[in-house]
Amino acid sequence: MRWLPRSRPAEPMSGIGAPMFGNGLHLPVPADDFHGYLERLRDPDPPPAQDEFLVDWAGIRTRVPMLPWAPPEFAGTYAPSLPIPTDGYRSEAEEYVGLALSLVSDRPTYRVVEVGAGWAPWAVMGVRCARRLGKRPTGLAVEADPMKAAWARQHAIDNGVDDAVTVLELACWHTDTTVRFPRVDAQDMGGAVNPGTGSMDNRGAHFEHIEVQTVTLDDLLDLDEPTDLLHVDLQGMELEIILPALELIERTVRFLAVGTHNRYVEGMLQHTLLQREWALLMETPSTSVYDGVKPTLTGFTVQDGNQFYANSRFRDADPGIVRAGR
Repeated sequence: MRWLPRSRPAEPMSGIGAPMFGNGLHLPVPADDFHGYLERLRDPDPPPAQDEFLVDWAGIRTRVPMLPWAPPEFAGTYAPSLPIPTDGYRSEAEEYVGLALSLVSDRPTYRVVEVGAGWAPWAVMGVRCARRLGKRPTGLAVEADPMKAAWARQHAIDNGVDDAVTVLELACWHTDTTVRFPRVDAQDMGGAVNPGTGSMDNRGAHFEHIEVQTVTLDDLLDLDEPTDLLHVDLQGMELEIILPALELIERTVRFLAVGTHNRYVEGMLQHTLLQREWALLMETPSTSVYDGVKPTLTGFTVQDGNQFYANSRFRDADPGIVRAGR
């Protein structure tokens, strides 16, 4: 039997003043609650720090060369502090909190799909934390850059989850085709699919490009089992992937995390998803400096943002983010 989402029609919400229309299910996550959610991910018995690895509070071992912004002296160290407001080398607290929320469900399984994965930090961490919680997890990581796809496979091995995390050396796109991807160095995490024919990427830099086979969300999302977390980080190409697949995402995905790279992407996601029974639980806007002429808005971005959405068609979210009486 094929899985069908639990849903309910939108209805007015009673209360003081004008009625609130829409589902009204989820509440935003205040920063004061971050500490409690992140502590759920803490590994009480983390692996020892050794060699070139940085071990974080969740027990994740990461090779420091995979962290472009991390000082080399992090190698062989343990970082027990929670990443509030950020860990300073990988991501902000909101992305970690989103992962923690995605792990809460009434099912014994857990599924995470990471698109634009780099070294697959979220697929690997999600699977490892799910196992520690007693769930049966699976992860998919999609990365177009051959070097970073190799990193993702190694990262899964380093954390003992290579049997549950599949790394696809492909580019996620809205159709089955081949696309061009820039050949960037290890320190450059900003490579994106180039739909044009020239050597200029979306930031205005010129690179040699390689041809990469694509995979679509239709291939990645399971119609028989919900995906607890879909993490999308495509350096400005997020709308090209998400919007054509919205109906599929709404049927199959509980939580959607999006790395954002310009204000247009952020606004379009808000404009579209908030009308379609998604709740924006956390957001950090991207930062741009308009310092010249660039071929895309992403070219002006100096600090990525992130948005974390809950799909209100699923009714098994953590009680802490569910409105009382709903």
